[in-house]
Amino acid sequence: MSNKFLQMVDSAQESKREFDLSVTYLKDSLHESVATAQSKVQQVSFNKSGMQTTGWLKGSLSYPWVIICTIIPAVMEMIA
Repeated sequence: MSNKFLQMVDSAQESKREFDLSVTYLKDSLHESVATAQSKVQQVSFNKSGMQTTGWLKGSLSYPWVIICTIIPAVMEMIA
């Protein structure tokens, strides 16, 4: 084989090796960032007792505007 062809093969092998190293580096970096993110999520605790409530019903009906905007007009329609 010619010397130029062997140099091309060597260059291609070196490029492949560099590509494989960069893929490995990216893979390790991704695993590390996912592990860091998961540990941060586990550190955050959601405290339900700290949630604000209005003292009305639970969920979306806990807001007085729901009663004013939906229930009262429906009752008024039934009466009229």
